Amino acid sequence: MGSKRSNMAIRVHFFCILVLFNLLSPCHSATPTNYSTPLNRSSFPASFVFGAATAAYQIEGAAHDGGKGPSIWDTFVKKHPEKISDQSTGDVAIDFYHRYKEDIHLLKGLGMKALRLSISWPRVLPSGKISGGVNPEGVKFYNNVINELTSNGLKPYVTLLHWDVPQALEDEYGGLLHPNIVNDYRDYVDVCFKEFGDRVKNWITMNEPVSVSMNGYAYGTQAPGRCSNYIGNCTSGDSATEPYIAAHHQLLAHAAAVKLYREKYQTSQKGEIGITLASYWIMPKTPTAAGLKASHKALDFTLGWYLHPLTYGDYPRSMRATVGHRLPKFSAEQSKMLNGSMDFVGINYYTSKYASFSAPINTVNLSYTTDSHVDLTTEKNGSNIGQPTALSWLYICPKGIKDLMLYIKEKYNNPAIYITENGMADLNNSTLSVKEAIQDSLRISYIHDHLWHLQTAIKEGANVKGYFAWTLFDDFEWDAGFTMRFGLFYIDYKDGLKRYPKHSAFWDEEENLETKLAMAIQGSLLLGFLVLVNSLAWTELDAATDHVSPLFNRSSFPAGFMFGASSAAYQYEGAYNEGGKGPSIWDNFTHTYPDKILNRSNGDVADDFYHRYKEDVKLMKFIGLDAFRFSISWPRILPRGKLSEGVNKEGVAFYNNLINELLANGIQPLVTIFHWDLPQALEDEYEGFLSTRIVDDFKDFAEVCFKEFGDRVKHWITMNEPYIFITNGYDSGALAPGRCSAWMNNGCPAGNSAIEPYVVAHNMLLCHSATIKLYREKYQASQKGEIGITLVSNWMVPYSNSKPNVKAAQRALDFMYGWFIHPVVYGDYPQSMRAIVGKRLPRFTAEQAKLLKGSFDFIGLNYYTANYAANVPFANSINVSATTDSQANLTSSRNGKPIGDPTGVSIFFVYPQGLRDLLVYTKEKYNNPTIYITENGIGDANNSTVKEGVKDTQRIDFYRRHLLALKQAIKEGVKVKGFFAWTFLDTFEWGSGYTLRFGLNYVDYNDGLKRYPKFSALWFKNFLRKE
Repeated sequence: MGSKRSNMAIRVHFFCILVLFNLLSPCHSATPTNYSTPLNRSSFPASFVFGAATAAYQIEGAAHDGGKGPSIWDTFVKKHPEKISDQSTGDVAIDFYHRYKEDIHLLKGLGMKALRLSISWPRVLPSGKISGGVNPEGVKFYNNVINELTSNGLKPYVTLLHWDVPQALEDEYGGLLHPNIVNDYRDYVDVCFKEFGDRVKNWITMNEPVSVSMNGYAYGTQAPGRCSNYIGNCTSGDSATEPYIAAHHQLLAHAAAVKLYREKYQTSQKGEIGITLASYWIMPKTPTAAGLKASHKALDFTLGWYLHPLTYGDYPRSMRATVGHRLPKFSAEQSKMLNGSMDFVGINYYTSKYASFSAPINTVNLSYTTDSHVDLTTEKNGSNIGQPTALSWLYICPKGIKDLMLYIKEKYNNPAIYITENGMADLNNSTLSVKEAIQDSLRISYIHDHLWHLQTAIKEGANVKGYFAWTLFDDFEWDAGFTMRFGLFYIDYKDGLKRYPKHSAFWDEEENLETKLAMAIQGSLLLGFLVLVNSLAWTELDAATDHVSPLFNRSSFPAGFMFGASSAAYQYEGAYNEGGKGPSIWDNFTHTYPDKILNRSNGDVADDFYHRYKEDVKLMKFIGLDAFRFSISWPRILPRGKLSEGVNKEGVAFYNNLINELLANGIQPLVTIFHWDLPQALEDEYEGFLSTRIVDDFKDFAEVCFKEFGDRVKHWITMNEPYIFITNGYDSGALAPGRCSAWMNNGCPAGNSAIEPYVVAHNMLLCHSATIKLYREKYQASQKGEIGITLVSNWMVPYSNSKPNVKAAQRALDFMYGWFIHPVVYGDYPQSMRAIVGKRLPRFTAEQAKLLKGSFDFIGLNYYTANYAANVPFANSINVSATTDSQANLTSSRNGKPIGDPTGVSIFFVYPQGLRDLLVYTKEKYNNPTIYITENGIGDANNSTVKEGVKDTQRIDFYRRHLLALKQAIKEGVKVKGFFAWTFLDTFEWGSGYTLRFGLNYVDYNDGLKRYPKFSALWFKNFLRKE
């Protein structure tokens, strides 16, 4: 156990060091810290394409299968194994050739829309020439891959040459060094257009010609391995001339392919064609004119070497001036053919460099690598340009992608661009288990931050059309062999090339860019706190966070949006007979009818919030809540329920102290005036809400609250969920005050389930409107607050599309939601209620209707679940009840399938779409009111230890999905101003007692009510973190 704790401490410490490093690195100075900025598909244009990139030699394998001829890479790895870091080859690679169906299904599972793949020239033309014959097995393979992609809704983006020139052409005439390559390449691509162009709509002529020219012909570190002997360990080559010749022929081959496609295929096949180039972003090492000139020249010798001819028909002037006669010239016809020879340009971006001039000191041993007379470095003043990675040349510089896009926009006429590669590598560390190796939090940060800057570039006018991560799978990484892992999927090279999604691969299918939270980072955050409070082992925490929330945070919502948690006095406070408090109907109900509470418990002590509020407010601040919703206990302020019976000063002091403590900690109070705990004295005197006398007493109680607390409370709620209070308190009798008809057989001492629910609802609405009138006339102008009401509703889905069931769903909404929102918006009950309930439904006077209409500044909405609604013909005129009057049968399943994932509450199923649907329905039917989500949450069964109870991954998923639905509703115009989780602490859950746990924080009922943040609390802490 000691070693595990030591490991955990090291990992937390390492995480802190990484965060600090990010903040200090120049490439991060303009980059959001991890997950501070939301990204999803809607952050980008509607037609923007997200995908992953691959290359044939790196993934296919089957080097000698299916009629394939050898490529220069097949030869190079065999002839020069010392030039590959681990002396490996791509003979098998990751066996995509035999596993493409499996792999395409994995890609589809990520929610991506495209795969960039390359066609192996020697697999289609084994000899490299059309005269040597087309390989039907090769054509069939790519047809199968393309068909598999398209049948799975994925677009193929096809690279025609990704470095694997047929060895036969290298042997015959030196491959890219000879102009014959142009015609042979054109013949090859003609085969591809002819065979695959009916389905391939996005063609890339070649990948990174700069890398081929530089590494293959200047340094000699990659195939075909040519260089001057003063540059590297090569048997032949000329680093001063061959890179430029190879580049020239690649450009001419590209132009010939584009001309062919445009003249012969583009009109009928309706595709587009471009080229993929690679470039660093290059910054001046010093902020001087010379430094700026050096950076531009370095860009000319990498990006401009190819993009300048494609845009303007010739090489950059700086190259012509420096390289001179060694730089080939284009004929007038070639120049014309090159100019504009692309429908788009693909850009591969990985990192950035600093540039400074170096004096030309060598006129003998010339090389492309020194011709620019610019030194490229990754260090300045002792600091790295960005965070280092496993690759010595790759430092994390996300801002560079934006700067590069804007540079291309300005210098090269704003072409259409696809980011065809972007990614980073981890070291292939054989000491790590698969479980450890898939925790690639740095990759998640890398992708997130680059996408953030990319969408900024788009906002600034760059014409970027898509983004492809490099790469889908760990693979053969050229001269690095299998020592580096770039993939979103881990390949187990020791166990049959099994595929395992890394944490970076968890792209949400509904929100393509909303990746799952960086689990290792989140794990470290959780760990740093939970080690202190809960002694959880790292491995347990890893397992618990395998499916935690996505890349998603507070800035996904409008500025000023309020995030909080909700509570209620009876459920939290305890101290039921302390501090001068009088009894409520809930004190009486739980003591008189303990059998109606599942574990015969009560709220006498509850969470002891009355004595522990300061501790709890500190926990709220730690999590980062903007607000806390609580209710004021009516009998704690007015013990006998009436103003004439006296105000309890101790009660007033308690709420003053609580409000002050919240404000002192930067937390806004959102106060519910009535949350079900009616003074028992009023129930005894005149049966509470069954009497119209309640209106004046309610108004008096509210006025004490406005007077005592209104200088600091700016958000008031008159009452919580009248529907639940009424249907359970006066129809089924399951909750206080426990009234129902005798035929309900629920042990109710009195009641009438057909009439009393409507009477109580009517009087509650009158209490609400009287309170609104009082606040608006007497307090609102001076206190500058707002006031509303909190209602609850399930979303109702028609059981089928039949007209009766559609109408049943609407009636069900009217009887649950419309019962209260319709009067406060329009001044009367829904027409469907009037038609069915008839004379049992009270009527409002003209004055009451006028008072009710518009009696809110906002609507509080509590949403938990959804139901299917089926029509039920009216068949019972004797045992009438408010809960059956809607003539709708509400169920949670259809054809044996539940409406959503089950939860610890038997009647609650997870249905996030319902929140969006309910909000849009409210917008359209009720004049788009301002709304706060005042409760939303999920219950677990109380049957676990603290250690297990805090691992609430389903709650994290619940909140993530509901917040995404909420965000969508806001995007559709719903005016939602805040979201409050139910609930902050595990608590007394009314008729369920303590058998359910809804809290973000675990309360240990067996050990002094100690509080422990659950994983969901820490998720919210991360979610709510401010920049």
